[in-house]
Amino acid sequence: MSVAEEEMPSPPSLEEQILAALEQALAEGRSDAAEHLLRALEALCGDASPGTPLADAYLTVAGERAPERSRH
Repeated sequence: MSVAEEEMPSPPSLEEQILAALEQALAEGRSDAAEHLLRALEALCGDASPGTPLADAYLTVAGERAPERSRH
């Protein structure tokens, strides 16, 4: 293995790539696509333990749907 190969970071996992796509879909207002991406993560992960891509996805979706709280 060459030095260049050793220094290259490993590519993101499929789950991480889907999570990034889910975040982008939500940012662009594409809830239809976000729903499919969330289902893909559920199929791949199955485990929503804290720190997993699936748990992060649920937190992202919940954050998008949470009502804004007024600060009085």
